[in-house]
Amino acid sequence: MIEAFLLLLAGTTPQAADPLAPARAGKQQCANPNIEKKTCAAMSSYALNTDGSFESTTTMVVSPQPLITMQVKSKGTVKDGATCGLIRSEDFQAATFAMDGKPADPAMADAIRPQVVASIAPMAGKTGCTRETPDGATAKAEVSIDGVARPEMAQRVLWVSPADGYKLGM
Repeated sequence: MIEAFLLLLAGTTPQAADPLAPARAGKQQCANPNIEKKTCAAMSSYALNTDGSFESTTTMVVSPQPLITMQVKSKGTVKDGATCGLIRSEDFQAATFAMDGKPADPAMADAIRPQVVASIAPMAGKTGCTRETPDGATAKAEVSIDGVARPEMAQRVLWVSPADGYKLGM
């Protein structure tokens, strides 16, 4: 679960003249898509800044039943055709949680948050970068942490339009 989020935190974009072109076109990134069910394990949207940096908002499934989600905001930049972002504990400390689309009660959030923060602790303060390569109907997002390839963190991604009807789920 956390590896998927870190991939999204770093952002994944196609290798192109403008790697954030899908976001500029209003698309969201769907991680581990189930094309038949139109579901995503996580969805990320991007606010693009005039200086070339971006702010991402990622909402990911923590538990499919009941549907518990976590939303995290982070910042990043494009470097050498990849999107990169600093993995910050503070971003996870500020995460919000929802259950079946409604804000989670404080007790639930307080139970989940320390587990999430502890799971990313070994990567906190490091830079995660992601690059997409075509892989059939989707793309393969390849991750590096502080310049070291992390093939175990690779996953499928798909840029989708809100009109496509994709939602969070497994």
